Amino acid sequence: MPTTRQGPLPQKTGRGCVLIVDDVLLVRMWIADFLRGRGFEVIEAASGEDAVRVLEAGCAVDVVVSDLYMPGAEMDGVALAHWVHDQRPELKIVLASGVTRNLQPDDQAICACPLLPKPYDHRALERCLIGVLQA
Repeated sequence: MPTTRQGPLPQKTGRGCVLIVDDVLLVRMWIADFLRGRGFEVIEAASGEDAVRVLEAGCAVDVVVSDLYMPGAEMDGVALAHWVHDQRPELKIVLASGVTRNLQPDDQAICACPLLPKPYDHRALERCLIGVLQA
């Protein structure tokens, strides 16, 4: 089974598997802990490049939740969203940002829901994920 720095990657069970992509470790851990507590399986990635490696390893991911801006990363959230759209079109993607409130129309069109504001509202994130997974 593939692994990340967080240990073995989860099998697809429960409410679904969410790949959390955020360059800020504490934000990533905070969201991951909340979602695990709500019954989701979670895989964490620190950048778009890390997320691509997880997805290319064949992990059973249902939805990707990614920060929009990840300074220093070669692949930001928008680039990751386009990669997912091109390479794994069945996979849902949700973008979030604490900097901007709108995406370009072409970028929004490939996302499963409107841009989520950061800091995250736990319940809004959970509602979004449930809606995306049930769609």
